[in-house]
Amino acid sequence: MKEDIDWSKWNSKENNFLKYAHIKSKLIYGSFSEEIPEVSIMIITYKRAGGLKQALESAINQDYKEDYEIVVCDDSGFDQETDDLMKEYCSKHSNVIYFRHEKNLGQYANWNRACELCRTKWYCLLHDDDILYPDYLKKNMNSVLGKNVGLSAVYLTVNDTRSQNNKVSPLKRLIKCFENIFIFINHGRILPIKIKDNLKHMFVMNSTFINREKAIAIGGLDDQFWPSSDFAFAAKMNYYYSTYFLPEKLVKKGLGDSESLKIEVCNDSIKCAYYQTYAMCMTLKYSEKKSKKIASIAAVISELGVRGYNNIDYGPVKKELGMSSVYNNEFIIRLIYIYSRFFWSLLIFRR
Repeated sequence: MKEDIDWSKWNSKENNFLKYAHIKSKLIYGSFSEEIPEVSIMIITYKRAGGLKQALESAINQDYKEDYEIVVCDDSGFDQETDDLMKEYCSKHSNVIYFRHEKNLGQYANWNRACELCRTKWYCLLHDDDILYPDYLKKNMNSVLGKNVGLSAVYLTVNDTRSQNNKVSPLKRLIKCFENIFIFINHGRILPIKIKDNLKHMFVMNSTFINREKAIAIGGLDDQFWPSSDFAFAAKMNYYYSTYFLPEKLVKKGLGDSESLKIEVCNDSIKCAYYQTYAMCMTLKYSEKKSKKIASIAAVISELGVRGYNNIDYGPVKKELGMSSVYNNEFIIRLIYIYSRFFWSLLIFRR
């Protein structure tokens, strides 16, 4: 994370697409149809042909009767395995299109480039290690009809391919049980996520379903907020438009060795949660004391998330942020975890 980030600009509409306008994306295989469909699946990839193939298969095999496009945005440079794969899929499927960037853009810039290359009103942003369930498009399209949605997301299941043995605690088993009950009761109803939910570090960023026009209007993702540019984008979308949550398990997320699992990235994620939440509170005219308290809780919720990647002592990071030592107490951390899940459960009463 950069040390000189101006978090007060978390809601800036500055055009982040211009940063990379000099780097072109070349159409390698496939072609667009004359008619523009309503929705696309935009797949971002980087040197992961095996995962890309699974993502492509899930995108192709959607139980959706209308036309849609599948556009692959490759940030790898030339990779023979990926090139061979895309040549095959583009020759077999007329709605599959493959772009390769002239130079490496980076993860979040690739997100923005996917938005630029998209032609449709709606698009799903899919990573090359994630898999869509067959009814993903159908249920998402049905859920956003007639609503002023900027961004929505869904529940996911996790496919952890790492070698370490991840034991599931009794508390997490109980939470998972409540999640299943929540999904059953809600029965496919889309739920609004408000800006004050974001202050509790409640974000919807799982294989997001995005309104392209609104994403461009707010300037796209700002990579200065790495590694939490996606959370900043979701908060910004919520500030100007609206975000929603469709509580159905429609995506399987791959979890293997990647950049996001590095210890320094986990540390930076906690810092970003604190700084962004504090900045949002100040924008909303909260007192400094209240802002720091809310930011501290958000940092702990972020810590709980990254513990699933690297379960180490994050006390030094919290000390660096100036947080009270009470947030190192394991009992308090568990209470904050329950607090977080409790507020997610309250969404069932939203209309």
